[in-house]
Amino acid sequence: MATSRTALENNVPAPGSGIKIRETGPEDLEEILQHRRLMFLDMGHPEAVLDAIVETCRPHIRRYLADGTYRGWFAVSPDGRVGAGVGLIITPLVSGPLAPENVNRAYLLNVYTYPEFRKRGLARELTQRAIDYCRAEGFKVLWLHASKYGRPLYESMGFEATNEMKLIIE
Repeated sequence: MATSRTALENNVPAPGSGIKIRETGPEDLEEILQHRRLMFLDMGHPEAVLDAIVETCRPHIRRYLADGTYRGWFAVSPDGRVGAGVGLIITPLVSGPLAPENVNRAYLLNVYTYPEFRKRGLARELTQRAIDYCRAEGFKVLWLHASKYGRPLYESMGFEATNEMKLIIE
């Protein structure tokens, strides 16, 4: 009982839950696209926009999965259902002061948990996998854009708001 309570307090999958974490591969393209779609649906974006997002992202995510610039992890239930997922894309940009030798940028995206799997610590566990990967690869910064739903999780994991700004160009 104490182990389960500790797992819940730390918001990680409880031992014995049967949830397994696995890396994604090219065969997971459609599930990844579904997560991206549902993530934006939860944020209130219209269906037509979501359809366009999926179609325009498909060839790029397919290529990123094939060439290894997209890394991802799924939380999978004992019956084989994907309960949650997270993606990490590594893209060349320019170096910055925290890692002047590294021109690559690590960006967390497509964090999604199906409603029936929520409140089990899966998003936290998957995000931690991405952080651990970045640490092992020598990244000094992990970027993301947080929705109002994800912000409390990311803040609890040490992510900080930045001075990044945007301009909607119409």
